[in-house]
Amino acid sequence: MEPKEPSYYSIIPAPVRYDKRLTPSAKILYAEITSLTNKVGFCYSSNRYFQDLYQVSKQSINSWLKQLEEYGYISRHIYRSRGSQEILNRYITIFEKPIQEILTDNNTSINTKLNNYLKKKPKINKKQHIRDRRKPIT
Repeated sequence: MEPKEPSYYSIIPAPVRYDKRLTPSAKILYAEITSLTNKVGFCYSSNRYFQDLYQVSKQSINSWLKQLEEYGYISRHIYRSRGSQEILNRYITIFEKPIQEILTDNNTSINTKLNNYLKKKPKINKKQHIRDRRKPIT
């Protein structure tokens, strides 16, 4: 099944655009994640969705996500089923400022900044989300 093309726009902020450590494809993936995040406050699209969208391998998507996470542009939150390693849900959130900027921002502790950021993330109704994850991603 071909993924449905979203009708909303993406933004690639200057720190991402000019970060020479990121591959061009990782930058485009970041734009897609911001676009999906703007829709509902976080991105819950699967790697399979991105693979189908960009016609690339699972390894490519994992590599791009790893780059974005390693350099502080996104955070991945994985929820597994109790007693097994099965992934129930995965959410991707974006940082307003990359982690490297947070580190140098007034010498404030990164843990304090990250904890404050994560406290602001949207509350997720798990029962509703489990029903919603069965629906096709649009």
